[in-house]
Amino acid sequence: MNYLFLHAGREWSGTARAFAAAAHGLARRGHAVVFAVERDSTVERVISETATSPERSLLEVEPMDLRGIWIGAARRLARLARQHGSNVVLVDSDHEHLIAAIAYRVGSRARVIRRIRAGGRPLDIRGTGRIAARIAPTCYLFATEQDATAVPLPRGAVGRVIAPMGVAEALPQNATDLLGDEVNVVCVHDASSRSRAAAAIRTVAMLAPRHAGLHLTIVGDGGGGGTYDDDLKMQAAALGALGLVTFLGDRADHLEVMRRARLGWVVADSDTAVFGILDFMSLGIPVLAPERSVAEQYVLNDITGMLVPSDDAFMTAAAAAELLTSDSRREAMGAAARGRVTREGSEAAMVDGFEHAAAAVTARRKR
Repeated sequence: MNYLFLHAGREWSGTARAFAAAAHGLARRGHAVVFAVERDSTVERVISETATSPERSLLEVEPMDLRGIWIGAARRLARLARQHGSNVVLVDSDHEHLIAAIAYRVGSRARVIRRIRAGGRPLDIRGTGRIAARIAPTCYLFATEQDATAVPLPRGAVGRVIAPMGVAEALPQNATDLLGDEVNVVCVHDASSRSRAAAAIRTVAMLAPRHAGLHLTIVGDGGGGGTYDDDLKMQAAALGALGLVTFLGDRADHLEVMRRARLGWVVADSDTAVFGILDFMSLGIPVLAPERSVAEQYVLNDITGMLVPSDDAFMTAAAAAELLTSDSRREAMGAAARGRVTREGSEAAMVDGFEHAAAAVTARRKR
């Protein structure tokens, strides 16, 4: 099977990571994989750095200009699909979906698979996406059964397939600029979680007088060319907590940063949140995450971590203090978390889902 991944986002994110993991997994199983990305983007750089293994080339990376009018991008994609003999093209947004659907109509003949991001909501498929589904037969990929039932499919959808998100065992690099004993809480954030990241800083400021050495390390890409992190730094300074917080941004060695945490705090949303949760769980670190979010599908409250009200600083501070001061509770939760991700969070299951979706959409074509 020949797969073509299309990702128009310029910054690295959980969604880009999900596509990258699936693309590498499919390539290792012997499929031909092409990854089309925005030219001169962070995603192009990261994918290119991992496109070749010590044994062989895994992926072909194709920089593209996906901006401008739809038909121009669609024609470029159609030529790329014909050049590589792609059977399916995988997308994860309305914008990409319409480009792939038009490409199908102008001659690519590559069937479309649309992945819905974790924590799917009914509005994730808007008018553009529904038009695209009518132009080209589309199979939909979901991270969980709950997401699959929450999002109504457009008329004419080929079907829905579950591709559960998972993580592979990795050997992280050293984080040379961290003071190991001071990194007690590591927080994963993204551009959607400004208020929740600020609440984490407020909570640490509240806890610091009673917990010597408490330190908050924030990782993840906030976007906006650094403006996002600057705003959080100003809030930390206003609370007198600037010395308690380290902003690392997006890190290639994020697993090593996480490994040094006593507590993992995930304030991000969607795919970035899920990968943050699974990474902490795989390392045996209990997770603190907001209620009424995608975290509820992955964190078993009081078993693998704790779910707290995102707008209640006092309850959040109490939960964090309990986990930071009770070694036995933290170790029990960490062991349960590691066991759960080992049983249910393998990357292989996610790759299986992508294969099943490709089989489903191409089988319809044969019929």
